Amino acid sequence: MTLLDRFFGNNKAKEALVFYQRDGRFPHGILLEGQEGTGRKTFARMIAAAALCEGENAPCGQCRHCKKIWKDIHPDVQWIAPEPGKKSFKKEQVERLRADAWIKPNEAPRKVYILCETQYMTAWAQNALLKLLEEPPAGVMFILTCDNRFHLLETVRSRVITLTMEAPGEEAAVRALLDQMPELDAEKAHAAAGRSGGNVGLAKRLLADGQYALILEKAAGLCEKMERADRFGILQVLSGFENDREGLLCCLAQVRQLLAQNTTDAFLKKNGRQYRILPLQAGKVLDIIEQGMEYARQNMGMPLLTTWLGAGIGSAFEE
Repeated sequence: MTLLDRFFGNNKAKEALVFYQRDGRFPHGILLEGQEGTGRKTFARMIAAAALCEGENAPCGQCRHCKKIWKDIHPDVQWIAPEPGKKSFKKEQVERLRADAWIKPNEAPRKVYILCETQYMTAWAQNALLKLLEEPPAGVMFILTCDNRFHLLETVRSRVITLTMEAPGEEAAVRALLDQMPELDAEKAHAAAGRSGGNVGLAKRLLADGQYALILEKAAGLCEKMERADRFGILQVLSGFENDREGLLCCLAQVRQLLAQNTTDAFLKKNGRQYRILPLQAGKVLDIIEQGMEYARQNMGMPLLTTWLGAGIGSAFEE
């Protein structure tokens, strides 16, 4: 059994990785696109392990490179992400990356840089990275993760191979939860998988974080208010986040994921609950949410921000 056998769902991404490994030629740049909890970081680690693996059926999980990568102690695999509490990459991080990429590997045949949440990279940072993607040093591989490829510059997107990560579904999520958490009760696993829409990462977070479960409830409540075109109710839900910037961002991200996945459907459906929100309305709300999340990251005052969001989202349901 390889590490891939314990990664549930996302068969297309796994097939691509197997092809790269058997062909012996990995792309110098791979972008893993998908919502939170779909396994972008886990799969990035698997790609790195497969690229450096010395065993058979890579990633074997048993060779020295695989073991070090899984423990996050491999000297030739570097993780780069916004600092805790920050929503953007620092200029110094990108400059260090550009300099380090030209240094030879320590013990592996190649170096791997994993850049997480690249949707938060500024245009300057993306352009600086672009120079490496256009003319990468020999033996260097870049793995990027983001929630939506269109948050990246077109020039960056054109230099990488994009693999889309998706939630595996409720049944696969239950199997994954029971495999990764042997002590978990099956009933709780089914409940978490259902509430998360079959998203393994979100299901694990639900099981571990009661506050997160409350935020999901508020996201569902916001959808219900939108369904009824209840402008006051929309504002009431949002006003509950006036002292919780991170909570608001998390709630908006959950609503955004629901809307983004269903803008081509006649109505929205999540966890057995159908929200009668039309695609045109969903598209308008998505635009408002994107702008609101950007304002939140720019530290707009919370009372003003929640009022602006409430008015904007409510206007999407005017007849």
